[in-house]
Formats: sequence, C-alpha cells, structure tokens
Amino acid sequence: MKYPLLATDLDGTLLNHQKEIGVETIEAIQAYRKRGGRVVICSGRSPLSTRWIANTIGLEGEPIIAYNGAILLDEHGQVSAQSTFEHEPLISFWELCEAEGIYAHFYEGDKLLVPKVTKWNENWIENNIPTLERSGGTVKNCESFRKQCQVKLIDNFYGYMKETQPMITKIAVFDEGGRLHDFSKQITEQVENVEISSSLDYLNLEISPRGVTKASALVKLTEQLEIPISQTAAIGDNYNDALMLSVAGLGIAMGNAPEKVKQLADQVTGTNQEAGVALAIHRYLLD
Repeated sequence: MKYPLLATDLDGTLLNHQKEIGVETIEAIQAYRKRGGRVVICSGRSPLSTRWIANTIGLEGEPIIAYNGAILLDEHGQVSAQSTFEHEPLISFWELCEAEGIYAHFYEGDKLLVPKVTKWNENWIENNIPTLERSGGTVKNCESFRKQCQVKLIDNFYGYMKETQPMITKIAVFDEGGRLHDFSKQITEQVENVEISSSLDYLNLEISPRGVTKASALVKLTEQLEIPISQTAAIGDNYNDALMLSVAGLGIAMGNAPEKVKQLADQVTGTNQEAGVALAIHRYLLD
C-alpha cells in the first residue's frame, strides 16, 4: 500500500454533527484495514473517549493518540507515553485566566477538574462518551465507560493547584465574547512552555505542554510502527489538525475545515455530514 497508516481526527471528521459515525465510513475503514492498512485515532478527546469510539467501530488492537498528542495508548489501550505540564507554567496560566476573567478547565487523566459549573462542563461525561447508538454502541458498554469518567468541582482552584500539583495533560479554554484570538497572544507572551491550538475555529483554545501536538505524536508513533511518515495519510478538520496534515505524506482536509486548514492539506474531501472520511479512503487509499 502507498499509505499503510491513516491517522484520523474525531470531532468534525469521523463524527458527524449528531456525534455518530455513519455505516459507510465504518465500512470504508474496515475495507482499508482488510487491505493491510492501520487506522489510528488522533484526537483532542480523552483516553476513555477515544477508546470507547475505537472499540465501537471495530478498531480494537490499534494504538491511539489522545489529548492532542499528550497521551499515547498502545494496542491494548494502556498508556505508553504521557506528557504533562510543568507546575510553574500551569500556575502562570491559571493566574492569567483569573486576571482576564476567562474560563478554563483542566484534564488529569480521564478526570476533568473544573473551577465552577458552567455549560462547558455540566454535560461533559455525556459529551465525552457519546451514545454512538447508530454507530454500533450499546447502552451497557456506554454506561460502563461513562462510570469511569469523573468531573471534580474545586472551590479554591488556585490553592488546589499549588498544593496538589496535579498531572495535567490538557487545558481547554472557552469564552463567548470573541476574546480568544487576543487571549492566545497573551498566553504566548506570558506563559512559558505551552502549545496553543483550537478544535472549534477559535470558539475554544486547547493548551498542551510544550512540544506536544498531534503532529509530534504521529511522528513518534510512525517511528514505533516502523512506517515512514511519508507513507502516512492524515485527515482532520481544524487548527489542531493543521500540523498533522502538513507532516503526513498525504494530508486530507475535511470539506468543513476552515480555509487556512484546507490550504495546508494536499487534498480536500467531503464534509463530516457527507461521510468525507469514507470518500477520502475510497478515493486516495484504496485505489
């Protein structure tokens, strides 16, 4: 095969607006695997969420890249590599959020640490583990995964961060005031050793430890699998996918991707509502 490895994003890519994966997409993925291809989920979602989705669509036994590259899961679903924030940048970041009145929550493994209850976290477990009822998910398995998730409300967030020094792998930032473009510049100027991206066209920010990106994780994984990055295809829809599309041998942007992301890709496929991943597999990987 010209491209024996496919790295795929989830939200806006494999998942449609209903948080489901269509039958034709699942069939295309399995047809590619039957030819000898390997499919790696590469997402900003948590380890549990990525495992749930992978298992539901028949990708057991494949490695996974979670939290935008901060966590790598091996073929058995176990953590094989993990990157966490240094303590001082974490404190600096929280102080900046407090000063600017910007909401952020923090991911510690499969636990979500929140400073207050908001619309961005109140349904996190359900959003983290979608039902996937039209994608092959069962109620029993869904509930089993949801029970392993936890949202921890912390009143004195600053004190908690200072005292416990949690092992944070990702931070998500949300704001309705259109301030996140400017806030991302403030982070760059005032907080050291972090990476900034967005999975929602700057309706959010995703903050990772320095050097952690989907691209760097994919490069590391291809080295482990002994598959040249030039023989890897990658598909995604947003800014946190852009570097991955650039480093892959074949970068494919979804039709619903921002124009800047499309410009960095080699090819553009259909939208996530049009089974764009299935179209791309048949057009570029199975021919």
